Amino acid sequence: MIRNVVFDLGGVVLGRDFVRLAELLGDTFSFIAGNDFPAYWSEFDRGMYTREEVAAMLATDKGCSVEEAQRSIQHLLDLLQPVPETVQLIADLKAQGIKTYVLSNMSREFYEHISQFSVFEHFDGAVVSCYEHINKPDRGIYTCLLERYGLEPSETLFTDDKAPNTAAAAALGLHTVTFDEHGVENIRTLIGEQNR
Repeated sequence: MIRNVVFDLGGVVLGRDFVRLAELLGDTFSFIAGNDFPAYWSEFDRGMYTREEVAAMLATDKGCSVEEAQRSIQHLLDLLQPVPETVQLIADLKAQGIKTYVLSNMSREFYEHISQFSVFEHFDGAVVSCYEHINKPDRGIYTCLLERYGLEPSETLFTDDKAPNTAAAAALGLHTVTFDEHGVENIRTLIGEQNR
């Protein structure tokens, strides 16, 4: 029986208007939609660089000024908004007595900004890479979540939009859904089947 659902943030709970992102920034952040992030951005998520430091690295990488890189990062942050269908799913899970958690790769600056959204009132706990200094899909961040909140893998569903991250969770015995346009529907179906 699934008693816990663990959500990634970017691409699952929070989305971006990628058309608007492309209009504002061209291909500056095209890596956001894939699995291969630049090393400096992964280290930003791991809490090893400040926003100022990563802006300087982005500027070098993209051949722009540091000020332009800073503006680009701010646009990326401003375009993050809760996904209504996922927010409703989380509320419905809570109403059923299912606990909900966050497991995300995210920088401190981004997490502190988006954690003000009201959807965060529904979560029973969170493990975020910038505070643990470890990123998905490293096994350690999953075991941190399981141990901190006393979660049984067989009773826990993890969803993420990156297949390597769900594969790592599955290797630890968690139920998984790789989140796509059918993600909410697939989660509802899996929970319904498991909890009959």
